[in-house]
Amino acid sequence: MTIAIDVTGYRLSDGTLQTLRFSDDGFMTLPSDTPANAYYEPRLSAPPHFARSLFNTALASFGASQNTPGDIVLENSDGGIDYLLTDYAFDGRPFTMRVGTLGTPFSTWTVTASGTLSDVKVSNTTTISLVVNDRLKTLALTQQRPTYGGTNVLPNGVDGTANDLAGQYKPRVYGSVLNIAPKCVNTSNLIYQASDQSNCSITAVYDNGVLLTQDSDYPDLATLQSTQPASGHYRRFQGYFRLGESPASQVTCDATSGTTAAASIMQQIALDAGFTSADISAADVTALNALTSAPCGVWADGQVTSQALMDAIAGSIGAYYSFDRFGTLRMGRVTAPTGSPVVTFDDVVLEQVNIKEAGIPAYQVTINYAKNYTVQNQPAGSVTVDRRTWISQASRSQVATSAAVQTAWPSATALSFDTALISASDALAEANRRLALFSRRMLMTEDIDLSQLGTLDLGSVVGFSYPRYGLPSKLMVVVGVDAGADTHLATLTLWG
Repeated sequence: MTIAIDVTGYRLSDGTLQTLRFSDDGFMTLPSDTPANAYYEPRLSAPPHFARSLFNTALASFGASQNTPGDIVLENSDGGIDYLLTDYAFDGRPFTMRVGTLGTPFSTWTVTASGTLSDVKVSNTTTISLVVNDRLKTLALTQQRPTYGGTNVLPNGVDGTANDLAGQYKPRVYGSVLNIAPKCVNTSNLIYQASDQSNCSITAVYDNGVLLTQDSDYPDLATLQSTQPASGHYRRFQGYFRLGESPASQVTCDATSGTTAAASIMQQIALDAGFTSADISAADVTALNALTSAPCGVWADGQVTSQALMDAIAGSIGAYYSFDRFGTLRMGRVTAPTGSPVVTFDDVVLEQVNIKEAGIPAYQVTINYAKNYTVQNQPAGSVTVDRRTWISQASRSQVATSAAVQTAWPSATALSFDTALISASDALAEANRRLALFSRRMLMTEDIDLSQLGTLDLGSVVGFSYPRYGLPSKLMVVVGVDAGADTHLATLTLWG
């Protein structure tokens, strides 16, 4: 098999985009191909080695996948491609890698990877490397929310002053959040902000734990600034609210945004990080929302990364997210394999099988939910016992236990997870789901020919038929993909 890579580069000398073509063997496409009669220069020393995994033990984990994108290494001992370093910029430019057999239509070659580049570098005089962009790094950056300018001329303004909020990030609500401490954006008019987004709705306001009375909403920001509510009351406008009198102590509130389903929240966080709708699998968002619409939420306050926000949401429902080998943001839920497999592998097509571990299951799972963003130990005396108890704790918990597992495996462990779930029923359902999920699972790897990879990706269910270890017929979930074009093999990590 032959490896071919198409790279787009920005040529600095004339300001044009150029398509550069490299391969490991060197060849010309057929006159009937697209592109026709295109020469792929034999420069490819090492293609990028794409490795992605959800987890590497028999116990599943959630959140961002582990990515290893690698570099495109080109042979340059003759100095024939020095111009890539001196006359080209590759930041954000796309590439596509294919494998196929010479003489077959180029359109039938398998696309094994595509994405964008970030840079070009030289480690020695014999090679030049094109650095593949790991798109997860974008999510690992601090979320670029607006900051307060401190421009208030009191009693006017909702931008804080130079002495209180200037330079601080404006907060943002994703989903539903409880007992957050909003920013006082106007100390003269007692105006607070929970979120900088217009889709935010303040659902409750508290003064030292005491629920205040909600009056009719303001029609606009100008009316909010000009009209004071009645004493002991509050009025709201989008992510803002205004008090009718000076608070006795700490002001907190509950708030929600336009959507509370986990997949839609993760999609919105990714959009806010700068990705476009085309970068995100809409089908995955729809499918994950169909699996669970349990309300959850996270509050972005201060300096926080988009990945930290997405991890909090993904971990709440046992979901994962990852950029696939085509550069698209994918997401799904870690579940036990069921249904019809995408493909079934047997010992005829398998190159190598390695049983890694079966694992000891967990006998107990605790789900912490209803996160309290502002722990308060001395609320007002009129606060109910139930609320007084709750606001003194960081969260509430639901527990699922299996005595049968503990009997069979005396060393079985108890697992605890912090989530952004809101309701007790959803938390209990998730605790029971994870307890079943963490029953005895097998982790194994298998090698297949790269041409058989097809559409397989993280989360795909495959059939597995192997004459050993009691595996004559078994469904497994793909939790790791290592596509090595240089070896012409793809190593799949399977769990189930």
